[in-house]
Amino acid sequence: MERERLTEAKVTEVAAAVRGALKKAARERSTTSWSRLRRQLGSALPHHLHPDDQVAVLAQVDAHTPAERPLLTALIAATDTTSASVFQRVVSRLGRTVLDDTQVARTRWQTDALHLQQLYRYR
Repeated sequence: MERERLTEAKVTEVAAAVRGALKKAARERSTTSWSRLRRQLGSALPHHLHPDDQVAVLAQVDAHTPAERPLLTALIAATDTTSASVFQRVVSRLGRTVLDDTQVARTRWQTDALHLQQLYRYR
């Protein structure tokens, strides 16, 4: 069965909720996962997101993140071992350097997560 895809308006709505939750996670010096986001956001995050919709949502979350700053989506990528290809696609869509080696990419995401936790510590 094909999962129902999100409209552009729904992607924008979900991205706003996810962005807020990621900023909260950074302030709390933690990382998160899709399942934790679903529990935290309730109906604001559809239970089943098509991988293309995950990419669209996360790309919108970080669409205005300056190039010199780590992506907020690193807070999911650092711990979610099931979505490496999703995050690689997000990075590519945002015009950033894609690391083809999954282990190198995971190390980068973990480093970025630590940097984000420092950036948001007192916000």
